[in-house]
Amino acid sequence: MKKTILSIGLAVAALLPTSCQKNDYGTIDLSGYQPEPEVTLNYVHPCALYTKADFERVKAAITAGTLSKESKEEFENLKQNRYVIGDYGVTPHVHEQIVRGDPTGTKEGVQNYGDAMKDAASAYQFGLLYLITGNEEYARKGVTILNAWAKGCKEVTANDNNFYLAAGCQGFTFALAGEELRGWSGWSETEFTEFKNWMLNVFADKNYKFLQLHGNSTCGSPKHYMSNWDLVNLCSYLQIGILCEDDEIVNYVADYFTKTGTGLGSLPNIVQKTYDFTCPDGTVEKVAQAQESGRDQGHATMAIVVAGQLAQAAWALYQDNPEAKYLDFFSSNDNALLHMAEYSALANLKDGKHEDLTVVDGQVIQGGNWLYAESQIPFTPVGKWCSNSSHEAGKMQNTFSGLYRGQMRPGYEIYWNHYKNTAGSYFIKRYAEVLRPEGGSGDERYGQNSGAFDQIGWGTLMLYNK
Repeated sequence: MKKTILSIGLAVAALLPTSCQKNDYGTIDLSGYQPEPEVTLNYVHPCALYTKADFERVKAAITAGTLSKESKEEFENLKQNRYVIGDYGVTPHVHEQIVRGDPTGTKEGVQNYGDAMKDAASAYQFGLLYLITGNEEYARKGVTILNAWAKGCKEVTANDNNFYLAAGCQGFTFALAGEELRGWSGWSETEFTEFKNWMLNVFADKNYKFLQLHGNSTCGSPKHYMSNWDLVNLCSYLQIGILCEDDEIVNYVADYFTKTGTGLGSLPNIVQKTYDFTCPDGTVEKVAQAQESGRDQGHATMAIVVAGQLAQAAWALYQDNPEAKYLDFFSSNDNALLHMAEYSALANLKDGKHEDLTVVDGQVIQGGNWLYAESQIPFTPVGKWCSNSSHEAGKMQNTFSGLYRGQMRPGYEIYWNHYKNTAGSYFIKRYAEVLRPEGGSGDERYGQNSGAFDQIGWGTLMLYNK
């Protein structure tokens, strides 16, 4: 089993055996952690949400002119995206510190994570375009961004724990970009090694520390943080594990997400209640209320699509490791992801069609009437998750939250592709149809704030032709 030594904070060092490699914070590695029967994983690169075969399939369809109308539209939109034209890939927007949260005491003095957020999205999109077109100019620009950040950025930080969100969201996207571009001949072995070390030291350290300690929560519980905090850090940690071919990181994420995770982003904790629900066609299926359904629909839908990304990343690795069945997150915990995605879709859909979509202030607005009134959406009061009554997790969620209801996010192509032949996917299918082509970061439909970058998108291009 390949082992990658991780430098983690001193408070974490007591949790597991330490190694001989040290930094200013202490030492830690995962050499004693074996949550699953040992499986030596096979890494077939690139494995960046999609497999090598997926990228080759889409590339062949582009060459042959056989992309579907929707996939072709998304391909054209991607090539004209604001993060792959103009300045992007020419002048990276690097900071020594990525600051998200209270900037007090930081070198930067201000929040600046938006630059990392946009550059990471840009590098990912350059990598995607390179793999499906073969145009090396895309690869050159993407690698320029990754090299600049690996050389110039030293840490993710803030005077509060909000920097963990940047460690998760931007760590995942940077790692995906590196995985896409690792095969380009113009990226030297020395530079690629430097990039991998940067991902481990700047992002993976923070991902693991959060999942283990949850920022030393003020209420004394890992459930102080809503589910999306766990989920973005799990995404980043898993993709860095794939990038660095580290079985132990991968197995840790699989065990945490499906079984033993203490935070609200693990499947045993994120699913709050499962119901039998009658669809408009008369079929009865299971839907599952997720942890943030009573918070607001912006965060609730984010959690669902980020969980789908996590499952898709694991699924891509699983395709070349069929014996590692624990990597099939989609079927884990009695198809929990299917049931949560169905609940979120039925709660946020109207009866309009794709042609009825409009954009107002960077938000996708659906046409028509709600499929269901809020009173018709099944909901069980849940909470409190920790004792601090001043925090969201210290309050009850007594009713389904209609706040930001209908705020559509890209990501349901992943669910549609996986469950399209599975009973109980009525609303997933409709959600994907209404939004298709779903686009991604930089798409005018989603605005330019952090919510537009929480998920990768571009799934219509990669999955709808499949």
